[in-house]
Amino acid sequence: MALKDRELRLIVGVDYGTTYSGLSFALSNAADFKDIISWTKYPGAFSHSAEHCVKAPSRIAFKEENEDLGKDLWGYQVEPGMTSCSMTKLLLDKFALLSDFDDPDVYGSKSAALMHVPEGKSIKYVTTEYLKLLYQMFETSKREKFGSMDLDKLAVEFWLTVPASWSEKAKMITKVAAIEAGFGSRPIDTIKLIPEPEAAAHYILKSSIDRLNTFVQAGDGMMICDCGGGTVDITTYGIKALQPGLKLDEIAVGVAGKCGATMVDRNFFKLMSDRFGNSFTSSEQDAIGPGSAFMNQFEQRKKDFSRANSNQRPYRLSLHIPKLKRSRKTEKYYERRSSSVLLSHDDLRLVFDPVVKKVLALIANQARQAEEIGETPISTVAVVGGFADSRYLCEAIEEWCLEKGIRFTKPVTGAWCAISKGAVLRGLEGSIVGEKKCRRHYGSGISRVYNPDKHNGYDGSIRWVWLDVFDNEKYLTGFMDWQVCKDSRVELVGKVFYELHERHLAKARRRLKDGKLYYEVSLVIKTRLNDDSGHLVYRVFDGDEELGKAEIKLDD
Repeated sequence: MALKDRELRLIVGVDYGTTYSGLSFALSNAADFKDIISWTKYPGAFSHSAEHCVKAPSRIAFKEENEDLGKDLWGYQVEPGMTSCSMTKLLLDKFALLSDFDDPDVYGSKSAALMHVPEGKSIKYVTTEYLKLLYQMFETSKREKFGSMDLDKLAVEFWLTVPASWSEKAKMITKVAAIEAGFGSRPIDTIKLIPEPEAAAHYILKSSIDRLNTFVQAGDGMMICDCGGGTVDITTYGIKALQPGLKLDEIAVGVAGKCGATMVDRNFFKLMSDRFGNSFTSSEQDAIGPGSAFMNQFEQRKKDFSRANSNQRPYRLSLHIPKLKRSRKTEKYYERRSSSVLLSHDDLRLVFDPVVKKVLALIANQARQAEEIGETPISTVAVVGGFADSRYLCEAIEEWCLEKGIRFTKPVTGAWCAISKGAVLRGLEGSIVGEKKCRRHYGSGISRVYNPDKHNGYDGSIRWVWLDVFDNEKYLTGFMDWQVCKDSRVELVGKVFYELHERHLAKARRRLKDGKLYYEVSLVIKTRLNDDSGHLVYRVFDGDEELGKAEIKLDD
């Protein structure tokens, strides 16, 4: 393994997910990807028979909302019946425009109760507080694993994974939340972002080639399907080289949709609501909410459910519904003797099929893009993420692959932690992806010479005319200088701030007008779309001198 020639440091992959989150880490002198460790001892996991689980639920209960709690609880510590925040990662990208591949009800009323945010608090606050507890656990585990080392001098390089489809605003909010939680907060530590499909590709290729050196060849195309709880994120890579090091290029613009495993849960809740009405929806959260015995039973059925239907016996999920009135309809779907909800094979297809249909549409869209561009043909589709545990989903994707003559695969082991381990590999080996395809617009707001005949009727609440005292011309704000112009979907990220000092003004043109001194400074703005930090970066220069670090203040 070709490692960077730097002082010994600890590299940590942080996978903050919609439904589950986890950590993996390795020292920078790791000899092999097999030296990467996934953390498995999460607080409260033992009582859930999950003491060796590589992730913890992305769930937090605040003591302010639970009078019997002495402190905030997270992950496995959160018990059914507690007022808690779940699936809130989806809210970080809520204001991005929905695509055809998104679940139209992702932010609907049925999801609102699950994606709870305490009154008067923001989604950034919830994210920060959850990550703060994850960081505290990391600090404890660091002392446990590396206590013999001088931890005050051991630099930590954090790689925080984010959906490749996320807006710049969502990525930056997540990074700021992680820093405020403690990740990368020491002067010797750093924190960077990496797209989840890129991390997954790194781990899948490394681990698969280790087992079978003919797994892929230079010139092959490989589609990575990161099927998570909230989103399905798809990116396709061309294998440029295997030796002396693995090198990839993106061969199509990645696609994604908010159609992950939680969409199946929402469909299931809708089915239960339609069948049992208020008798079901008015049940206590400790009976039907996240982490309840009822939903845990459904979660297991969700993973085991397959296209094959070997018997006609219904699936039984234990749930006492005391308010349910007896009728022909309810007797068909509820067994009072065992207090069980009855689900047929067709019922489960009903909740799965709309989601699977969207996932297959994403895959077909990506394959069509690659074919139209005439890039490297796709020879392999690899599936990772928590939703990849679903037999039904994988069977559908495998069938699609067979029809296209494409190989289907998923990691032999570690599909669930492939992303956090791949993030560690990014820190160990550097980026394996060369060329990337741009997913969205990038540009900066500018002013142009004001033409009353042409510009009459502009919105004065957001645009204005100003006078340039140097050329005595009037200018109108609100125009765009596009560095990259993709399509009609435009997202406002924020404003760029930088500092000018006396030395910059000393060489600038100046003019006194109406008792005010004006300066004209010629600046160059450089935009980096694929910075090492993992997100959009602006740099402002006066000649060859960079004016400090340009700060993007998010537009709230």
